This record gives sequence, structure tokens and C-alpha cells, in this order.
Amino acid sequence: MKDARLFSSLRKHRAAIGFSQAELAKRVGVSRQALIYIEAGKQTPSTHLALALAHSLGCSVEDLFRLTAGQVVSSRLAEPHASTERVVLGRVGDDLVAHPQHDETQVADGYLLSGREPGSDTAKVELFSSQASIDSNLLVAGCAPLLGVLCGRLGRQYAGLRATWIPADSSQALSLLQMGLVHVAGIHLASDIDPDAHANLARLALPNQTATLVNLAQWKQGLLVATGNPLDIKVATDLLQPGIRYARRSPGAGAQQLLGRLLGNDKQDRPAENTMPLASTHTEVARLVSTGVVDAGVAIEPAALAEGLSFVPLSQERFDLVLAKSQIEIPSVSRFLSLLDQSSFRSEAGRLPGYDLSLSGHLSVLENPLVG
Repeated sequence: MKDARLFSSLRKHRAAIGFSQAELAKRVGVSRQALIYIEAGKQTPSTHLALALAHSLGCSVEDLFRLTAGQVVSSRLAEPHASTERVVLGRVGDDLVAHPQHDETQVADGYLLSGREPGSDTAKVELFSSQASIDSNLLVAGCAPLLGVLCGRLGRQYAGLRATWIPADSSQALSLLQMGLVHVAGIHLASDIDPDAHANLARLALPNQTATLVNLAQWKQGLLVATGNPLDIKVATDLLQPGIRYARRSPGAGAQQLLGRLLGNDKQDRPAENTMPLASTHTEVARLVSTGVVDAGVAIEPAALAEGLSFVPLSQERFDLVLAKSQIEIPSVSRFLSLLDQSSFRSEAGRLPGYDLSLSGHLSVLENPLVG
């Protein structure tokens, strides 16, 4: 392979086993200094030594050494313990950021060559995509399936630009934004009686910047139940009846926080409730109900309609996009936001049941007294 280079994952596998450099070097019959050079990629092991290392670590030679033809770069890891080694990349500020490839429909920009480097949150990545493609990739985190529609439209409509939807609950999305791992976070954490909650959360996530809120949609959130509601579940407290099985979400999800407000968080923490299935998305809640794994779950109305389920409304909510005002001048960000006002997007989104787009595109700049 022309211009191929050897990349070593030896350090990662050695650390996973718990061997010190001196111990592994003794096992395979080389000096510790030689092992240091091999781990750093400064020395290529012989076939015999490579086989001995693989045998000692209980893996294959291919697990330890890989020929790389693409450019190898250091990138921040959004999820250091993700199981997939294929990653989606974007540039947030000055940092290259790697997120696990969510599914095969996403473009994989690179391959994770190593685990997190000692003392940092970075790892080595072999690039599949060009730097230009990566630099133009907008990273958008949130739980609304409509984000996937919006991200897909950006790449189709504007040459040289793209966006990647990073599925995450509202609290996770805000955390990723605060850590500089995405450009935009989508949230629905406000109750219908606390209209300022999103603004306050945005300011907390971006304490040293002027934050901006942009509405994507409004929707109803409530109980998803089997078609016809055979168990006659009408209010959240009905979930506490003996024998009712309901899906849980992670504590940071807007759906779980709504359930906590209605039931009382102390009731959610009982051992019986903690054995309920944990769903990662609104869509997964709907599938658990439609397949009979659970009797009910809290999710957004569009998820219920997509699965043909009955829906019991509990709350009217906004889904807002949070970003720093300084990001708006970036071409990928400004084009992304401009899609919200386009009739073609509204027509496409309007065909998806359960979304109210009457406030979509409404922008609020949240002045921060500490910035200026």
C-alpha cells in the first residue's frame, strides 16, 4: 500500500490487560526501551515479536498494529467509551471533535486508532474525509427526530456544507454544548408553566458568551399507550398501578423530568420502577409500547403517531435550539438556521404529524450581564 504507515494500538491493549511496560517487555523478551519505541510507533516489530505481543495480550496482530493510508490526526473524543471505532468529525472552534457513528446512514469521517491518550481527552484518528468536509460539518445534538430532517436538508441544499445529528437527551445536548463538543444543542426541559427555563439553561451552558435560542417546533408530550388505550391509562399516576409496565428515560431527558414532576422523583426511584426498560429515544419508547414490552411510556406525540399508538397529552412544550451568538456568522450555522424559514422545509416538516411550526425560526438573543 503506497504511503501506508504502521500505527500501534499496543499501549491501549497493554493498559486494558493491566501489564506494565516492564512486565510485557519481559514476557516477550525485549527491553523496556524497545517496547516504548514500538508503542510510540517509532520502531516496527518483527513478525516474531508482533506474534509474541499478540499472544501475551490475548488478541490478534491486527488488533495491535494497523496500516494507515489516510492522514492521522488528534481529535477530542465526545464519548471516550463508545463501542464503535468509526467516528463522525467536526471542528468546534479550534478543536477537532469526534463523535461515534450513530448508524450506517451517517458519513464516517474517520477511524479511531486508539483510546483516549493518557492525561487528555484526545485520541488518534485516521481520516477518511477531507479536512474541508470535516471543517464544514455542523454538529447538532438533541432528541427531536426533526433534527435529522433539518441536517439532511443542509447538505442537499448547500454545496460544501453538511450537518450531523447527534442523538442525545436534552441534558446531554446542553452538556456537549457547554464542553465545546457540538455547535448546537436542542432542548425541551421547560415546563409549560415556566417559559423562562430554556433561557436560564442556555445562559448556564454558555456562561462566558451571549447565548441564542431559536425555536424549532412545539409539540405535545404525554403518555404513549397501545392503540385504543385498553388499560384506560389517563394520567401519569396511573403508571403506579400494580402490574403497569412503563418505559423509563435517562434522568436528563425532558420526558423523564416531566414524569418526575408529575409523579414525584421519590416515586421514580423506587426499586420496582428502576427495573423498567430504559429507552434512549422517543422513538424507542414508542417501539417498546407497540411491541408490548411495556404498557406505556412518556414521549412526544409525533413518536406516538408514527407508530400508530394512542396518545394521552400531559404537557405542551417548546423544542429550542441553543447556540452561542458568535456562531451565527459561521456559514454552516447561518445556512442551517435559514432552513427554518424556507417553505420547502416547512412543507416537509408539516407532513410529519405532531409538530407545530408556528414559532419555528423565532430567535431570541439572551444578553448576559457578565459578557460585554
